[in-house]
Amino acid sequence: MNRLFLFDIDGTLAIGSDIPKSAKLALKKLRENGDLVLLSSGRCIGSMKPILDQIEVDGAICNNGGYAFIGDDVLFESEIDKNTINKMIDDGLHLSYLSRDSFFRTEENQIFYDFADTFKIPTAKLRDESALNEKIYSMCIQDYDADKIDASQYNLRAVRVCKLGYDVMNMGINKASALPSIRNRYKDYKIIAFGDNLNDIEILKAADISIAMGQAPTLVKEASTYVTKKPFEDGILYAINEYLGGF
Repeated sequence: MNRLFLFDIDGTLAIGSDIPKSAKLALKKLRENGDLVLLSSGRCIGSMKPILDQIEVDGAICNNGGYAFIGDDVLFESEIDKNTINKMIDDGLHLSYLSRDSFFRTEENQIFYDFADTFKIPTAKLRDESALNEKIYSMCIQDYDADKIDASQYNLRAVRVCKLGYDVMNMGINKASALPSIRNRYKDYKIIAFGDNLNDIEILKAADISIAMGQAPTLVKEASTYVTKKPFEDGILYAINEYLGGF
């Protein structure tokens, strides 16, 4: 049976921009054997560049499900309403934005540096407010007292990703939102998803086979078919060999 793999990036495929050598070789071999390989990430395409400079993939689910593509074809997109964004700005929330290609902010605050450092990723670039004219598919809310944040008042879905903040999408949007389109296009493919964090739960549950990384929270492990080792314990290669019958 043909297989389509979905790999979360941060904490699954990579730590920051560091990808284990075993994972690079595994993805290369999967594609050489005819499997499709997609990324499944909270990142936008532009933020994926340090990863895409090291590996080749067939497409990606980006922006926590807000945008998805395979090759040159857009499979799914869900833009956040500009009036909603302006209301959140007026309310004083510290926001970073993800368009299709850019991860940016429009204000200066230490919280943005500390949030990025949590994931060992570059800080959102400082841009002027004209950047908000781009289509925004997801956002991050950052706050040193993130427990007080309630994104539901803006009719948005927020997923806690660390002690400093949330990933935010349109209500009902998650990494699994593009799966109906993917399944319709690749009807004979078995979908296999890898993930490690709470924003991966929906796609892990929706996949035919799902694999949680060794350091994943209990809720993520409970949503998965199998649990593998940590990324730099060769967790991806281990799962492919132990649970998926190898290459």
